[in-house]
Amino acid sequence: MNIERKEFLNLVGISIGAIILQNCMSGCSKTSDPTPAVVSPITPVPPTTGGTTIVSGFTGNNLLSKGVIDFSVDITKSDFEILKTNGNALVSGDVIIARTKTGNFLVVEKACTHQGTTVDFVSDNSTFKCPNHGSIFNSSGGVTNGPAAKALKSYSVAFDTAKNILKVI
Repeated sequence: MNIERKEFLNLVGISIGAIILQNCMSGCSKTSDPTPAVVSPITPVPPTTGGTTIVSGFTGNNLLSKGVIDFSVDITKSDFEILKTNGNALVSGDVIIARTKTGNFLVVEKACTHQGTTVDFVSDNSTFKCPNHGSIFNSSGGVTNGPAAKALKSYSVAFDTAKNILKVI
């Protein structure tokens, strides 16, 4: 069977187009979404939402779009029990709640001030690191390494050890 050059190039072009189309379509699927970087030893926990959403062990507001951050979490409840262990952290609404290796709680806004990527808690030195461009923030949210130039907003915390309730304001 002899294929003329024009017919051959036409078939090659269609094949390449099909491959490109397949890659484009699979790149848009929900299953190809990248998993956010997690700095050990953080165990990823699904974000919780504040406001009117009812989450076991949560009361108040953890969303900047809904006003002042002011909430409480019961760390004995399943959505927050990761915080019972020193060195762990989780994202809740627009903040990241971290428990240092010494047992202190830190709460800062989750979005890096450079480009909005969710920061990770680094338990070894109680800092927050942006996995996108490497900005590092100290335990109170101050920038220690750019490219971020503005600090993360830090929130006050009070922990009731008898009730295992963390209050964030």
